[in-house]
Amino acid sequence: MRIDNLSTDKQILKELGERIKTARIRAKLTQADLCNESGVGKSTVERVEQGESIQLLNLVKIMRSLNMLSQLDALFPVYEISPMEYLKLSEKKGSYTPAKRVYKKRTGSDLSETQFIWGEDK
Repeated sequence: MRIDNLSTDKQILKELGERIKTARIRAKLTQADLCNESGVGKSTVERVEQGESIQLLNLVKIMRSLNMLSQLDALFPVYEISPMEYLKLSEKKGSYTPAKRVYKKRTGSDLSETQFIWGEDK
């Protein structure tokens, strides 16, 4: 969606939230990682990504008053996958589906490191 003066505040907030979420996922950051790096609380990040942030709403209202809503498109551009990226991804997985989540490998709980023995096996 293009952000302009014809869009409602609610539509703009939802679009900005989606773009911020896409940027975070492309950076391979979880919400917790983003919180640690930015110093912002997790609930704030969640509200921003869902388009429910009061701070973003105030920003949209200010940008609308200054007739600068189109500048938000440049601030958070729409990510479009290039044809080469699409080809590489489709060869790897069989078909392309955009990432919806970032998964981090857990450390310290690897079963190969600790051999669990059942009580009757002792």
